[in-house]
Amino acid sequence: MTVLQEQTPTLSIRTVRSSEATELYITAMPGSGAAAEQATDLYRRIAAELRREDAAITGERIFAGESAFADVLPARAAALGDIDDGVKPSLLLACEHDGILGVQVHAISGIGSPAVLPGARKYICRGRSYLEGSGLHAPALPDGPSQARRTFEMMGDLVRRSGASLSDVARTWLWMDEILNWYPQLNKVRNDYFTQQGLFSRPGGMPASTGIGISPRSARIALDFLAAWGADGIVQRFHAIGNQRSAYEYGSAFARASQVQTPGGVTVFCSGTAAIDGAGKTCHLGDIAGQVAMTIDNVHAVLRDMHCQSSDVVQAMAYCATPAVAEHFAAEYRDALGWPVLTMLGDVCRGDLLFEIEVTACPK
Repeated sequence: MTVLQEQTPTLSIRTVRSSEATELYITAMPGSGAAAEQATDLYRRIAAELRREDAAITGERIFAGESAFADVLPARAAALGDIDDGVKPSLLLACEHDGILGVQVHAISGIGSPAVLPGARKYICRGRSYLEGSGLHAPALPDGPSQARRTFEMMGDLVRRSGASLSDVARTWLWMDEILNWYPQLNKVRNDYFTQQGLFSRPGGMPASTGIGISPRSARIALDFLAAWGADGIVQRFHAIGNQRSAYEYGSAFARASQVQTPGGVTVFCSGTAAIDGAGKTCHLGDIAGQVAMTIDNVHAVLRDMHCQSSDVVQAMAYCATPAVAEHFAAEYRDALGWPVLTMLGDVCRGDLLFEIEVTACPK
C-alpha cells in the first residue's frame, strides 16, 4: 500500500461559511524532497491558512511512510506552534514510500477553542454539539478483532463522556491492516457491538462508514468518527440511496450516506463506495475501466439523491487495489472530476473489488 504523490506541492482549500462559523476542508499534497522538508512546507502553508481564518483544527490525517513520521511529526509541531492543541492526527501508513504523501484537515472558526479529550475534540455552535475523534486504536491487544472491539468501545466511551450516545455518531472511518485477511471478522465485531448498544433497534441507526485497507501506524485498526447532537434532525442517515440498497443485506452495518447540520451549513458524507450492484454483488470482475466507471456513477447517484452537485465535494479519497487502477483513475477521471482527492493504493474490502471512493460534500 502506498499513496500516489504529486511532484508539485498543492494545497486545496474548500471553505463553507454561515453567519456563525466558517469550515475549512484542506487537502495538501507535497512535492519532492525529504520528509522533514515536505512536512515543514505543507504545515507552514496550512498554519498560515488557519491563522488567516482564526480557525482551530477539529480533524486531521497524515499519510506517510513509516520511516517518515520521526521527521514529519516534529516538523508539524514546529510549523503549527500554538495551533497544535495536543490531539494527534490519524497516522496512516504508506509502506512503500519514504516521505509524507498527503494531509487532510478539517478546521472551524467562530466557535472558540474546542475542548480536548483523549483522541478527540468537542465543539459547540448554536447550541449544537459536535465530537470528532482521530485515530482511536488499541495496539496492546493481540489481534485485529480484539483491537476493533476496543476501538468501538473507546468511541462509545468518548461520546458518552461528552453527553451524547452512539446513536449520535454520523460517520466512521476504519483504517485496517491486511483487511482481506479479517474483514468478515470486523463485520461480526461491529455488528455485535452495535446490536449490544441498541443501534439495530433504531430505524436509521447506523453511521455512514468507510472500511479500507490503509494500515494505521502501530495497530491493526484505527478509527475516526464524527458525532453530532443537540437539535432535532441534526443527523440523518440513508441506508439505501442512489443505485444501491442497504449494506445490511449482505452483513455490513453502515449507511450509504449521512447528512449533518454542521456549523458552516450542511455536510453530506458518502460512504466508501465501489462497483457493487443493488443485490450486493461485485460487478465488472477483472475490468478496471468498468469498475471505476460504475463506482463513480454510484457516487454521483448518491450526491444527486442528497441534492448535491459534483462541485459541492470538499474532500475525497480514492482507493486503488493496484497501480494500474490508480493510473486509469488519474488519466480518465481525477482532473475531470475537479475534486480535492487523495489517491491511494490499498486493498478494498473484497478481493475482487479494484476501486473504492468516498466523498464529503457541502451543498451550496
